[in-house]
Amino acid sequence: MLIIGLTGGIATGKSSASAYFKSQGIPIVDADKIARLVVEPDRPAYYQILKQFGHLNILETNSRLLDRKRLGDVIFTNEQMRKQLNRCTHSYIRREALKQLIGSFFQFKSIVIWDVPLLFEVGLNRFLANTLVIFCDQTVQLDHLKKRDNISDDEQALKRINAQMDLNEKCRRARYIIDNNSTKDVLHKQLKDFLTKIQPSQVNTLVWFVVLCIPLALTYGILRLWDLIDQFKYRN
Repeated sequence: MLIIGLTGGIATGKSSASAYFKSQGIPIVDADKIARLVVEPDRPAYYQILKQFGHLNILETNSRLLDRKRLGDVIFTNEQMRKQLNRCTHSYIRREALKQLIGSFFQFKSIVIWDVPLLFEVGLNRFLANTLVIFCDQTVQLDHLKKRDNISDDEQALKRINAQMDLNEKCRRARYIIDNNSTKDVLHKQLKDFLTKIQPSQVNTLVWFVVLCIPLALTYGILRLWDLIDQFKYRN
């Protein structure tokens, strides 16, 4: 199974690329969705966050759900709190992503997309031979961002763009780059050509399945057991 690490900059078209891959039947392991999943009520990361930040009124009104906006506001300007939050969640995010990747392997998928906005920032590219960046010029990126988030001020939009790793640096580190300076149809054509280029042969997929099925089955079992132990520990 070929794992493609997908990333880009804010409003460069990564989500459009991910949606296209999904429309082609390719499984998507979405880091943002996983980050929301692992902090749902009664999950271990949820209890750890409450232990660290519960005194800051971070639950939604009349709900057990975390108020993600409130929590984000609290940690935005506090580097120490941001590191604490990462310690509460990152191990669970990685564990869930690994389970989903292994799940795709046992569905006999030849390609899986690992959609990670901060792929290079958190160093996941060290574990991936194939990384794909969706790129566009900053003027196009600025226009996309202002339209998407209804921002009228260029300076405000530029601050959000510049808060991320430089897009050119991401392109320098990536193995593959898709230029998204044109229309969605052009983007889809490039992505279709990209899939054709990297598609593993069925023989290759079968060989790796035979080689890895037992080790990955054991790994998945260990991860599930780890989940059960954590759930028991934090609920009690």
